[in-house]
Amino acid sequence: MDIKTPGRDLSLVDFTLLVLGAVIGADVYVVVAIGAALVGPAQLLAWLIAGVLAAIIALAFVQCAAIYPQTGGSYAYAHRAFGSLPGFVAGWALYVGEWIALPVFPVAFANYLTFFFPDLNGVSAFLVKTLLIVAVSASNLLGARVGARVNDVLTAAKLLPLAVLILAGAAFIIMRPGLAAEHLVPFAPYGWSGLGESVLVIFWAYAGFELAVLPAGEVKQPRRTLPRGLIIGMSIATGFYLLTALAAVVALPSSVMAESKRSLADALEAILSAFGMSSSPGGWLMSLGAIVSIAGVYEAFTLGVARLSYALARDGLFPQPFAWLHARYGTPWVGLVFQAVAALVLSNVADLTQLIPASVLFLGICYALTALAALRLVSRAPGQALHVPGLKAFLVMATLAGVFLSLQAPPWIEAIGLGVMLAGLGLYFLRRGTWTAATELESGIRHEERQLANWVAAHQEWLLRSTRRPRRRERSG
Repeated sequence: MDIKTPGRDLSLVDFTLLVLGAVIGADVYVVVAIGAALVGPAQLLAWLIAGVLAAIIALAFVQCAAIYPQTGGSYAYAHRAFGSLPGFVAGWALYVGEWIALPVFPVAFANYLTFFFPDLNGVSAFLVKTLLIVAVSASNLLGARVGARVNDVLTAAKLLPLAVLILAGAAFIIMRPGLAAEHLVPFAPYGWSGLGESVLVIFWAYAGFELAVLPAGEVKQPRRTLPRGLIIGMSIATGFYLLTALAAVVALPSSVMAESKRSLADALEAILSAFGMSSSPGGWLMSLGAIVSIAGVYEAFTLGVARLSYALARDGLFPQPFAWLHARYGTPWVGLVFQAVAALVLSNVADLTQLIPASVLFLGICYALTALAALRLVSRAPGQALHVPGLKAFLVMATLAGVFLSLQAPPWIEAIGLGVMLAGLGLYFLRRGTWTAATELESGIRHEERQLANWVAAHQEWLLRSTRRPRRRERSG
């Protein structure tokens, strides 16, 4: 089967919507409570700082994608810029960071499901997590077209509950200003020592912009459109998140928010109760919205992590089985099975306050290497640099931002992270000769690569459909 080369069809509006779709998702349902536990209402400042850092780092991804739009993300960019070893380090950090993030979704899914099933715990919670992991893994195993249909259903109402909470929060501030102000004081009840860690945790809500640059080769006038769409999209996402966090912060005392397992549902319930209304519809809407968003984002993360392990194995930097593709569906089934088993185990032995900081620590490493790769690629091909004033200065800041994020993790997580990175390097040097080399793979899996390319192309077709759907509704209206 021939693989068609997509044309440059994405406009500024299309790419901006891609950024929004990749960034705004389930994460905000999870991290608001953690931010409240770390710094109280001062988490609003952490949301702003994290948004700025995310925009700067995303610029490095956009620049790399504009020069070298290849499957593999940070791994592909660092490999292209610096060679095999730096590429492996970037890919290893990205893989571990996203692999650690996968169990977050089953945990959060079960937490919000307790609204509908209050007795959900122990064995029943384990079964729910297992069913979610199996369902998501199976839909990805069957191919991107099946996963795309699942995502179409799961993401249909993703933003509606958050928009309702923002409007309810605005009404609460206007009609109950005294109570809203009371919940903002003291602004930093635990001091400012936890601000860095709160930025680390909250940054996880902004992660996902890496997915937005996948169709960079299909953007009209990419050197102009990519940075503009990025700035607009990240500005809207940051504003949306700030308003959501503000609504949650004014609705509940920080001490109550910190103990909540479904913080946004509790926030909307509190607002409705303050207005003398039944709180049940608020909890029902936010809990349902969280469940839908969490399942949808988990679907996308699962696809992305499996694709990354495939890219590493294809180039001889991961064990050969990760490059095996299903004979019928053309999907990297070994990676999907490995991810599913790991997610099931970690979701039952670790909690969100451990998983999220550990994930962002590793992501910070790959972000820094991606920014350095962008600097190298721009120096090699200055004619393909984005039209951004002070571009190199921004890329230097993106490198520092990645380092900053990694250094905000608790010391014990940093120690574990160092051990994991050293273990990866050890595997690289000790086992590389026994893993499948790139030259051997090139002759042995050409058919499988074509299958994977078609799998990725199908997913990108869904992305394009998703971004254009709102515009068609506007014309039809």
